[in-house]
Amino acid sequence: MRTQVTLYTARYVFPVSAAPIANGAVAAEDGRIVAVGTAADLRERFPGGHVVDLGARALLPGLVNAHTHLELTHHAGHVPEDLPFVEWTYPLVRYSRTRSPEDFERAAYAGVELLRASGTVAVGEICTFGRSVRPLVASGLYGTIYYELLSPDPARAAELLREGQQQIERWRSEYPQSRIRFGLSPHTPFTVSAELLRAVAEWCSAEDVPLTIHAAESPAESQFLRDATGPIADLMYAGAGWPLHPERAPGISPMAYLDELGVLASRPLLAHGIQVDADDVARIARADAAVAHCPRSNTRLRCGRMPYALYRAAGVRLALGSDSLASSPSLAVWDDAVDAHALHAQVGETPTSTDLLRLATLGGADALGLSDQLGTLEPGKRAALACVSLAALSAAEQNDAESVLAALADGRLAPEALPATSS
Repeated sequence: MRTQVTLYTARYVFPVSAAPIANGAVAAEDGRIVAVGTAADLRERFPGGHVVDLGARALLPGLVNAHTHLELTHHAGHVPEDLPFVEWTYPLVRYSRTRSPEDFERAAYAGVELLRASGTVAVGEICTFGRSVRPLVASGLYGTIYYELLSPDPARAAELLREGQQQIERWRSEYPQSRIRFGLSPHTPFTVSAELLRAVAEWCSAEDVPLTIHAAESPAESQFLRDATGPIADLMYAGAGWPLHPERAPGISPMAYLDELGVLASRPLLAHGIQVDADDVARIARADAAVAHCPRSNTRLRCGRMPYALYRAAGVRLALGSDSLASSPSLAVWDDAVDAHALHAQVGETPTSTDLLRLATLGGADALGLSDQLGTLEPGKRAALACVSLAALSAAEQNDAESVLAALADGRLAPEALPATSS
């Protein structure tokens, strides 16, 4: 028996895959989009449909936050905001050691609610403590949960890979559902051995398991891989009592290192990707890897500015991520879109408002392997929607789609979840 079609009507519909539609509508049935067009046309096509009139709002695909650490949501206010990356890791670890597993799970539940309120429908989540899985599976959100692996000890490579494989199998057994996939996340090129990086990449490629890694995030990372000096050697390795193996200084950039180890060949989602040059970006493009741009976290941790124009010119697949509340002021990924707009405008490589909308929707869906389900408003895709109130705009702006997009880009408007009455 067919269910009733629901028509969501709004002042504008932004499909992302097509031009904006004034006085538009999205028709949904059984959780999937069946038609997109003008409200008049869809009312005529589905005369018995249940109409949810969103009024002076714009309707758009739900946002995708491609890089989160939801277990750290309650770290907000407990980690200083004025420290460079390596120094910042110390209070981060110290505070984490005071938290219980239940604390991390409560933090993840709180993070999920923040995501949903901001119109987010999918995430790329780094799971360090094993406690963000239940909240995400229960939330109805889509995405990938990556189990984090960390150790620079080559002797532990086989053990850690086996641990990651077993964790994925346990999660698949415990949470047999299709919205969330499970993958692996070797932490960084400087906190994971070459042996583990190579083994994880080979296994993920062979088994079609998603892989992500923090890479080329800070100047300290590049310095350490170049000659094993700087804050990572002096503070992180010395503080942890980690020996400096010869492999720790391959003498090349983080991206070249990952390329030589076969990690890029596994088409990972690369978090940050700040400290790169033209050769690095060309390597990423050739591998068809994706990059999660986290501008607010990068700015706070003094990591630098992503060379946006370089990435765009090379055709690299880009997404947006908020990172955690330990390094970012919110989990609303559209706030990162606004920040990216302002940040890159300073050097004359301003993303257009259309580019920003694509980064926060289809770009993230593509990076997480979900572009067949999410990211655009098209028949056959999931009816995972967000909306934007136009109440703050003048009447003239409300009557112009480009003005609406411009107001989104400069932060005067922000996406949010559909009103509760539309459920």
